[in-house]
Amino acid sequence: MAQVPFPNAHQLNGQLNLRANGSSLALTRSDKACDTLPGQARISLGSPKLNDYVQKEHSTPELDTLAPWLWLVSTPRSSHISPLHHQAARGRKIVVVENPQLHLVWFYDQIFVKPLPRYLLSHAFWRYLATQPEALQRSVIGFVRTYSHLVRYESDYRIALREEYTLVPNDDGEERITWERFAKFIAWFDKIGDDRVNPRYHYGELRLTRLNFYTRILLPKMTFHHIHAQWRPFLGQIFTPLLSLLAIFTIILNAMQVELAVEPIMDKENQWPAFAEFSRDMSILILVLTAGIAATFGVTVTILFVHDIWFARSVIKENRNGQKEDRKFLKSGVV
Repeated sequence: MAQVPFPNAHQLNGQLNLRANGSSLALTRSDKACDTLPGQARISLGSPKLNDYVQKEHSTPELDTLAPWLWLVSTPRSSHISPLHHQAARGRKIVVVENPQLHLVWFYDQIFVKPLPRYLLSHAFWRYLATQPEALQRSVIGFVRTYSHLVRYESDYRIALREEYTLVPNDDGEERITWERFAKFIAWFDKIGDDRVNPRYHYGELRLTRLNFYTRILLPKMTFHHIHAQWRPFLGQIFTPLLSLLAIFTIILNAMQVELAVEPIMDKENQWPAFAEFSRDMSILILVLTAGIAATFGVTVTILFVHDIWFARSVIKENRNGQKEDRKFLKSGVV
């Protein structure tokens, strides 16, 4: 995988040069202003920690391990990424993160997005990256490719440039980067197939609640990522369904108790025969309604779960056969 995804003419950062350093290649700054990695002033280009830094910033080991099961978490399609302008339409707030494993992970009304660093816009850096392990190359290519889906329109580009986000650099070190220049650059990554990216990037957006659930089953961890750093919200997620079940059982038992209490009275003369009959009928009605509601809920959840699995497996089959059908009417719940 030694081929750079884009030509030198379309690079958006010219602050790096690549020179021979004995039997290896080394990065240097072309502007001579400093010797640090563009966009990361704490990492020196001559530091032995450079490779470790790039590895840490772009590797997703846990998600790669979970990849065979991510079809249970999200629609199994790498293009399943909403543009930035559409995130607001889905009621989501963009939260900037630097952890690569949280990139495009969403949690109810927020989605985590890792900014595109300056050095990944440099042709020289990509030639240097071509000398690194293939797994790292796949991770970086997959990460940059996500921006071909996040930034599809000029409106997306303007959102990405907002001061509170700064998801993409606004200049190349000398001149301002226009939407037209960025579009030419990112278009090269839109052509890249899944065979050139790591397993995590065979998928797009991932739901955090399901990631946390399957992490407890498939990885030696309690959770994939804590939103709340306290026990109360975590325990609340566990005890809420348990309390719901307890409430259902309590209603059923109370109704059964009323029925048993009324039964001997019905066989004897009593002062309120109508009330006794009403109590008996109500206890039976409550039993039937509670059982019906519980059964309906259980059947609905089962149908949705089976539909999600069927939908995901269908998409996987289409991907293998090279087909892309419009399944909007069969939209999965694992969006």
